[in-house]
Amino acid sequence: MKISIITPTYNSEAYIKATLDSIHEQTYKNFEHVLVDGLSNDRTLDIVASYENITVISEKDNGQSDAINKGLKLVKGDILAWQNGDDLYFPDTFQTVVDYFTSHPDIDVVYGHYQMIDNQGQWICDVRPVEWNSWLFSHGRFCPVQPTVFWRRRVTEKVGLLDESLFFCMDVDFYAKAVLNGFRFSRIPKMLGQFRVHEESKTQNKNNRTKHYKEYKKVMSQHFSYKPLDYVAFDFFQKRAQLAAVVKQNFLKSF
Repeated sequence: MKISIITPTYNSEAYIKATLDSIHEQTYKNFEHVLVDGLSNDRTLDIVASYENITVISEKDNGQSDAINKGLKLVKGDILAWQNGDDLYFPDTFQTVVDYFTSHPDIDVVYGHYQMIDNQGQWICDVRPVEWNSWLFSHGRFCPVQPTVFWRRRVTEKVGLLDESLFFCMDVDFYAKAVLNGFRFSRIPKMLGQFRVHEESKTQNKNNRTKHYKEYKKVMSQHFSYKPLDYVAFDFFQKRAQLAAVVKQNFLKSF
């Protein structure tokens, strides 16, 4: 099986080398990597130029979804994923994913455990998401974290490209469409990626939290035809997640 990884970038010099190393130093070598850059004006492309086995597109785009879609139109792999220019894979992630898909031909989308790291790459905590449950997903209890998600080509062929009108939740929207089209999800109970927490990240920036919440709720309510109790469940899970994040942050500060 060939794995295709797409990396959208724009002024990513602070973290891009670590991201590229995590891809190009995989134990599983049958992969292709397409990096789609939105005309960075920092050292991003200079850093990328030192890597082999990578296709680079650098041109003006209409945002992250547009960049990823350019890559999706180009790649030829059996298994697809995108990895943002600040997140990381573990060295054996590709091998783990290929082995799982090989032994589970009925599964279409996988995700796994991950670590949260800070802007210096220091460990914050381990996160072990719940096993796949469509109701919990559709009500905002959890969403597979993108640095651990891989899917078979047939999902994109059926579902289509990312919705370029979305700024935060293009991944949520894509997974929801996959669910509604009958594709099967499964959790791999192993660490697959590292999710970097920093203020430059659009989903982690505190100034974007309300916008992110509203887009998330809109995507879910439209796809799954929310009724009043569905909205209540979604709001409950989101408040629960916010409280858990505050408790965890205060706990870590105590050390």
